Amino acid sequence: MSFVSTGFVLFFLLTGVLYYALPQKAKWIVLLSASYVFYALNNFKALIFIVLSTLISFLVARKLQAIISECEEKRALTEDKEERKQIRTKYNKIKKRYVTLGVILSFAILAVLKYTNFVVFNINSIFKTQIRMFNLILPLGISFYTFQVVSYLLDVYNGKYEAEKNLFHYALYVSYFPSILQGPISRYNELKGQFFETEHRFSLENTQFAMQRILWGFLKKLVIADRATEVVTYIFENHQNLPWYIMFTGLLFYSIELYADFSGGMDVVLGVSELYGIKLSENFRQPFFSQSIGEFWRRWHITLGTWMKDYVFYPYSLSPFSTNMGKKLSKVNKNLGKLVPACIGNLLVFFIVGVWHGAEWHFVIYGLYNGLLIVLGIIFKPLFEKLVKLFRINVHSAAWKVFRIVRTFLLVNIGWAFDDVTDLKMSFSMLKSLFTFTNGSLIQNWQFNTFSQLTIYTVALFSVIWFIVSILKEKGIDVRLSISKLKLPLRWAIYLALILSVPFFQAANMVGFIYAQF
Repeated sequence: MSFVSTGFVLFFLLTGVLYYALPQKAKWIVLLSASYVFYALNNFKALIFIVLSTLISFLVARKLQAIISECEEKRALTEDKEERKQIRTKYNKIKKRYVTLGVILSFAILAVLKYTNFVVFNINSIFKTQIRMFNLILPLGISFYTFQVVSYLLDVYNGKYEAEKNLFHYALYVSYFPSILQGPISRYNELKGQFFETEHRFSLENTQFAMQRILWGFLKKLVIADRATEVVTYIFENHQNLPWYIMFTGLLFYSIELYADFSGGMDVVLGVSELYGIKLSENFRQPFFSQSIGEFWRRWHITLGTWMKDYVFYPYSLSPFSTNMGKKLSKVNKNLGKLVPACIGNLLVFFIVGVWHGAEWHFVIYGLYNGLLIVLGIIFKPLFEKLVKLFRINVHSAAWKVFRIVRTFLLVNIGWAFDDVTDLKMSFSMLKSLFTFTNGSLIQNWQFNTFSQLTIYTVALFSVIWFIVSILKEKGIDVRLSISKLKLPLRWAIYLALILSVPFFQAANMVGFIYAQF
């Protein structure tokens, strides 16, 4: 059931009616029931895997909590500092074994279902074997909910909060239907109070705000992203017969497609959740205004970046391996002791980001491409600062900021050549076309046989509107609040324009959400 289908609209509206019709203590039951019904309607067979992930992480977390409690009880029975330290050391080892087991089992489900055929393919390629591929189910949103259960286990292990005692409460956190397909990746302590403690009453104003965001998401997905897909598909499939500037146009349209698809989906997710009074984390903050690749990833898919920072980068940076390496390198050069561990940590994070995107080598290269750009930025930062001083560049000027934004945007677009492709061979072929500046005569092969010129004009028009909205948000203006304060005729003119634009301008063929496959 697509988030932009009529069936989904009826589903979340019916859920909302039941949600507000029943007393507060039953509201979470409505959301849990709706979540499992939604998941079953999408793929009934895949239910077993989300249930299995839920049970494993719940039981391991309960065991961790029991170990923590037992440790504290025994430490309270003695005042001897050395003995208290020994008790803590003993129980920390036990606790570490259980959390390791829970994390491995959680990731094992994801790894087997998502990466088995990738491993088989590479074994066949390297050793010239003929091992048959497996016909495995890839549950919807498995990467998202796996990251959530792992964060939950690690948070309980670190004592950030106590393990949930109610299995069904925890099951709602894992399966919450607005966010199950494409995030955001939420933490349990962010949602627990909203699910079970905060009183939610129907609000007309809140409903209007939520519906605005849902409609805005529909427009970005159905009008901008799906129409841009037509252009991207044609250019990418015919890139060898097109000049470099058409190739760049294809990458530009892919930027529009991907951003409109993912952020449009997030608008629907956050809007639907707002209908029930549940505030999910924002996942985008105008990423194309970023002045560096590092900033881009802090603005793009924010919850994934935060997850990687908290559960990969920081643990690696504080690990004995990293700290010992830093100490040894500091003896050689003080800067190396800080630089090398940070660079390795960033490459590790983006290697995992690449693998998370999909079981294909081009995704791995895509992740490492972004990681390498960040590493180069760290390494050459002192040189860049010297050059800025040498040429007396005003780093606070608008021109310098625009230059950095354009530079970052170009680097991001080049990276897309490793994202929406069939394989690495296609990626390098696209890059060759992009940087072959002598093939301008190939423009004669440019044909509008798979899409109309109206598609390009439509995407351009609504992208301009979207760009203006993004500028306003970048300046800290709450667009929905500003619209609500306009006079009634103007306000409803905007509402009707938004409502009518979707069916009038939407693409002929609806394409599934790109991130739903993760």
